[in-house]
Amino acid sequence: MDKSSKRETYIQTIRIKTLPAVLGPIIIAIAIAINVNRFELLTSVLVLLIGICLQILVNLFNDLGDYEKGVDNKKRLGPERSLQSGKISKNEMRKLIAFVILITLILGFIAFLNSGITVIFLGISLILIAYLYTSGPFPYGYKGLGEIMVILIFGPVTILGALFLFDIEYNLIILLISIICGLSTSTIILTNNIRDLENDYTHNKITLAVKLGEKKSRILYILTISLISLLLLIASMENFNNIILSFFVWFTFPISDFGIKRFSFKINFSRFGRDLNHTLYRTALSHLLLCISLAISITYPSVIIASLFLVIVNLSYITINKFRQWKN
Repeated sequence: MDKSSKRETYIQTIRIKTLPAVLGPIIIAIAIAINVNRFELLTSVLVLLIGICLQILVNLFNDLGDYEKGVDNKKRLGPERSLQSGKISKNEMRKLIAFVILITLILGFIAFLNSGITVIFLGISLILIAYLYTSGPFPYGYKGLGEIMVILIFGPVTILGALFLFDIEYNLIILLISIICGLSTSTIILTNNIRDLENDYTHNKITLAVKLGEKKSRILYILTISLISLLLLIASMENFNNIILSFFVWFTFPISDFGIKRFSFKINFSRFGRDLNHTLYRTALSHLLLCISLAISITYPSVIIASLFLVIVNLSYITINKFRQWKN
């Protein structure tokens, strides 16, 4: 394999499409820093890079753990993995993991110089949590705890951890927003696990979807969306002009078919197997849009700006779809 092909393989391995999961809460944290006049460019860059590295580590550890346990195989319904296809070896994967850990520790040391020893402990803990997702003596991703850990890690831990680097104290409304973000991220992994339910069950990967079964897992998806909407409304009671706008961005999107129609029983109970890849893509994109709209609402509480964002997103989506239809 030439260097160009190897580079493409490594890019495929780190799974860039998963980055919205971690970028969302970081964008919100940066918006909060701007809102309270604590924004620092260096800290923002550090938070972004550390978050990206940790997300990549989760992906790499996940691929290695699933491959070693036989979960990633030819029957897998998701995108092909590099280890599964033989494009990289286990030894190369371990070297890549070691390299990303090294980069993460270097970034953590820079953050330590600015924020103290707590950052080092937090960073090492998150690396360990990433490893234990599908590896180690108690892989929590195989025990039905994946969604719960995602809510915690990609919600309160990421947002409050980032605010710690900005030296910002959190309050109840920030904690509520972080929980909303975590719940939104959990719908991504839940969709993924519903898609892979049969293959996971065969290989004794007991995800929450395997424990609940397909129908109850789909109902849980809808209930999670409903809870997010409810929490957004509760948050809007604290600061109506800001958060209520994010609620509408999250809940409506009537033109682009993102909002409540996307979470309807018709869509979620009619897609199966590989067709759920489309739902997974939309769920991840909707999560990122929710976080961006929250960030805009926090930073610029103007109704006009937030409404303009909603219109631009809808029109962009329509334009892209029309172009694809015309091209085909």
